[in-house]
Amino acid sequence: MLYLLQVNLGLVLFYALYKLVCTRDTFFRSRRFILLLALVLPFVLPLVDVREWLESRDSLIMLTHFDYSVVLPEIVVGSETAEAGNGVWVLSDWMEYLYLAGMLVLSVRFLVQACSLWHLILRTPEKTINGIRVKCLNGSSGPFSFFGWIFLNPATVKEDELDEILTHEMAHVKQRHSGDVLLAEMVSICCWMNPFAWLLKREVRLNLEFLADKRVVEAGFATKSYQYHLLGLAYSHKYGLSNNFNFSHLKKRIIMMNKKKSNGTGRIKYALFMLPAFALLVAGNTSCSQGASEKQDAKEETVAPDSVAAPTDSVAKDEVFMVAEQMPEYPGGMKELFKFLQDNLKYPESAKKNNVQGRVIVQFVVEKDGTPTEFNVVRAVDPDLDAEALRVLKTMPKWKPGMQKGEVVRVKYTVPVTFRLQ
Repeated sequence: MLYLLQVNLGLVLFYALYKLVCTRDTFFRSRRFILLLALVLPFVLPLVDVREWLESRDSLIMLTHFDYSVVLPEIVVGSETAEAGNGVWVLSDWMEYLYLAGMLVLSVRFLVQACSLWHLILRTPEKTINGIRVKCLNGSSGPFSFFGWIFLNPATVKEDELDEILTHEMAHVKQRHSGDVLLAEMVSICCWMNPFAWLLKREVRLNLEFLADKRVVEAGFATKSYQYHLLGLAYSHKYGLSNNFNFSHLKKRIIMMNKKKSNGTGRIKYALFMLPAFALLVAGNTSCSQGASEKQDAKEETVAPDSVAAPTDSVAKDEVFMVAEQMPEYPGGMKELFKFLQDNLKYPESAKKNNVQGRVIVQFVVEKDGTPTEFNVVRAVDPDLDAEALRVLKTMPKWKPGMQKGEVVRVKYTVPVTFRLQ
């Protein structure tokens, strides 16, 4: 979920900068490159490990700070559901199932569209028009292309429009625009809850039309005549994965065809796209990186219980890491940890009578053999609630130990437990 959050944040940053920087110029090839980066980099950059470089820059300490309490869901004790032994339904579970359900629906839709196109390719007769192989359609569907295939109904296209349409569609074919469309479709499926993923897909399609229109104008066809022909074309279309004449984009396309060619020096502004790329690199390394090595006492931990500090370059024998390259892991993962705590934590009767509620934060050290030790309540609520949280956490089984630079190390871990009466 953290990775998906970083990916979606990247899509937002790239889209916002694209609309701010690119939409007023005529550098369509450069814009295509930027849009492809905007679709790919948000998925790649959070996975790139630049922690050592970040940790060597004191000025980046604040940027690489990360609070684990934001990521760790709270263990809630005291609800009727929990006391009945059924556990608490965490909001992240709902989000996960909703996200997967949306991906499944859109994936099925994608497969149906792909199968429809493939069926159309197989059953549509082919003929050569002006030296170009064309799949001849029946009905009023407008012209479109998909990879190496061009589809149109010759009966619905006037003779003086045919060359323009074929030039336009051949631009899509030769420049492999269908690959961009499929990539944008995949991103919108993976990030379907993010409206900016859909907006990026729309920008990709629109820019591909700009490129094809530019090719028609460069081929010597009269711009005004071509624009009038576009207005008269049939736009009914049902194959979403193809490159097609889109009426909703027509006004923008005509405006862009009449726009004066941008000065080449304007491409310098595209260097601004390094900013969201850098932000994603930093965000992708914050979950396991911290810029400085700090020693904190119990009072400091009470004020900021989840603060983290980076290890020094050399791994000391008994050094306790606040963050390691590979953090300790409860057997079976985080979900099993939640289940263990939910099954074993009991709301103290005295706290119930006094209507005491709150969030207890406990820190402990996972030793090199995986044994949890050195338990400490760094944010107390009530002696009875604090004692109950400690009691159960001390019964945990051995964890999978943390790793730093290939060595097993001692790592401090934080777990928040919320006691709430309902």
